[in-house]
Amino acid sequence: MSAVERGGARIRRPRTMPSRREACIHRESNMFQLSACLWSLNGPAVESIRRCRRSGFDFVDLRPDCWSGVEDRAHLEILGVRVPCAGITPVPMASGLSINTLGTGDALAALPYYFGALERASRLGAQSAYMVTPSARVADTAFYRTSMARLAERAASLGVRLCVEPSPGRALGTSAEALQFARSLGAPNLYVLIDLGHTLMTGEDPAEAARQAGDRLGYVHIDDNDGRSDLHLPIFEGVLKPRAIDGFLRALEECGYDRAIGIEMKNSLPGPMAAMVSARDYVSAWSRRKAEALLR
Repeated sequence: MSAVERGGARIRRPRTMPSRREACIHRESNMFQLSACLWSLNGPAVESIRRCRRSGFDFVDLRPDCWSGVEDRAHLEILGVRVPCAGITPVPMASGLSINTLGTGDALAALPYYFGALERASRLGAQSAYMVTPSARVADTAFYRTSMARLAERAASLGVRLCVEPSPGRALGTSAEALQFARSLGAPNLYVLIDLGHTLMTGEDPAEAARQAGDRLGYVHIDDNDGRSDLHLPIFEGVLKPRAIDGFLRALEECGYDRAIGIEMKNSLPGPMAAMVSARDYVSAWSRRKAEALLR
């Protein structure tokens, strides 16, 4: 019921209910949760979250270098957002340790830092967590495989889906390599994060990468670049074309992907918030057009 003023008296009248068509369009238009990657912004985490809310974001992704000052899921609810995915890299570590250590005989010294980051991600309410891979080609070492199996197991115990993000030049450079690694490891809680910008650098078809990943697709990032460097540009300011992102979104729908899409921009851009809003609005408009086409 809504209230109107008439002659000083408040008269209540029924709210207008949306039509079935409008309800269907609204549902289909929101098939993807669109999340702002907070490291795309500069400044204290809480203020950056408030900026995201003012810009219409209901979801934000966090990671160790931008979650200081954010206490837990209850704090995020007060701020008006949820965290669908948290990065667990880069994580502060003791001198001499890094993500590369996971592929060496000193892996046991590095694992507790990542366990702690996973526990923090869980307290923030994240359903997924992701990590990059070492900078060296160590994905075939027994140390790295054992490390990732243990991390996936710990994440599962926390109710968090662990994703590995391939990146050109790192231990797992392509989505295909990451997928093969996840499947060969035999850890049921290890998934692949596909970064649309990274596929522009490797020459992979992002839509085909998503289809190949299937139920191993754990998370998605969207951004743009020049095809050579990981610049995290606003979409369509690099080599990304509408045809490629549209095909990628169709593939996500076909795969039954029902999780969030992280929008990741470089924080040195002149307007990273505007760039994230533009990407969000493009995906939302695509979803709406798709919904309207279904009802014709």
